[in-house]
Amino acid sequence: MKKIYIVIISILMITTLTACKPGSVTDENVIYVTNYPVQYLVQNIAGDTVTVLRVPGSSNGGHSDELYWTGKEIIEMLKSDLLFYVDGGFDTYIPNAVNSVFSDGDVKLINLSEYITYNQVCYSHNHEDDETSMCEENLLSEDPHFWLDPQKMLDAAEVVKDQLIVMYPDNSELYNNNYVVLEAALEKLYDDFDESLSVATKPIITTNMLFNYWHSTFGIEILSLSTDAHNSEVVPGDVIEYVTDAVSHEIHYVLYEFNSNSPTGDLVLKQLLLQDPTAQKAYIYSLANLTQEQKDNGATYLTLMYENLEVLENAIK
Repeated sequence: MKKIYIVIISILMITTLTACKPGSVTDENVIYVTNYPVQYLVQNIAGDTVTVLRVPGSSNGGHSDELYWTGKEIIEMLKSDLLFYVDGGFDTYIPNAVNSVFSDGDVKLINLSEYITYNQVCYSHNHEDDETSMCEENLLSEDPHFWLDPQKMLDAAEVVKDQLIVMYPDNSELYNNNYVVLEAALEKLYDDFDESLSVATKPIITTNMLFNYWHSTFGIEILSLSTDAHNSEVVPGDVIEYVTDAVSHEIHYVLYEFNSNSPTGDLVLKQLLLQDPTAQKAYIYSLANLTQEQKDNGATYLTLMYENLEVLENAIK
């Protein structure tokens, strides 16, 4: 690891909740998070009893091994009460800084991977090798995008609730009540996904390997154009193979990660259109971050997951 130089986050909740407040940390209850889904959990359970802040740079450096913070940013993080992070290859900059940046200060670091069992994903070039038992050991890795599975999102919610109660015991009743509301919303989300995807008649094609929790949890078959969680690259032989698969399974959609490009996806779609004029691209949300437009429009984890479900319902018909 490079040396880090110190120059230095019910379907609509029934309670009124406070959004992430910008600005400097004062003497209030402050919690840092490294992605939007965990921010959503803290906000919905803690309400206005805490201020939830994103770790500086986390919106752009989700999978970075290292982030550089100013002295002011470090001091504010160290003065906060809790910092939730995902680990498992997602926000590696936090564990990499445990013995340097976070060696002093009062902030309690909560590694969610110690409480939630992440799925294992096989980064094999052969898209048919989707069973971990067939995967070479060096290609098997944790999939940190647990929030795409409503059940694991609920596991994370329980962790957040428990940690909040330990840190702010006077608010225990509020946290438990808000958790019950959130629990009901996440359980309904799971049931809605399960009901819709259980009738899938065909696989889906995605441009990367980001959405594998939907396969393991709901049994939907996923043909990923890339063995990477976010990026894809053109392999001409694979394009022919995927187009053949799409035609044989009557797949009409190529699913892209929202706000991401995929040269391979574009090429597959172009070739597929030659045989299927109804073929089209659609976007699904990875949800690690919200865009400013989504925030302005009131989008939440729940609303975006339901938008994902609508896309999936069309893709599997």
